Amino acid sequence: MALKGSEVFESHFGFPAPDMLIYFLSDKSLRESLPLVFRFEQVKHILEIQSFLSLDDPENYDVRNKRFAFAVSSDGNKLLVDLKTEDLEILQDESGDIDSLDITIKDLLMVKRGR
Repeated sequence: MALKGSEVFESHFGFPAPDMLIYFLSDKSLRESLPLVFRFEQVKHILEIQSFLSLDDPENYDVRNKRFAFAVSSDGNKLLVDLKTEDLEILQDESGDIDSLDITIKDLLMVKRGR
């Protein structure tokens, strides 16, 4: 599945964007429903996505740490995908402090969402 920016991503990271990430980013229903609210049972918080970031913008790449900033939360923090993890763990960058949210891209695809 091709998505605008896939070639730029591959040229920087040296491998293609993971299929699950491409599937998530190419879901038009998500983009049309912004802001998004994801509610998780396994963790006691709600994730709100205010906007998505571009796959073709190298400013969203952290090649050294194999991370890609894919969205901005309603708190204004960048949401990152850890490309070193098989399930594409989601991290949050809060003013340079990177923390795991204990959720994955797969979780976002499977969880109940709303507005």
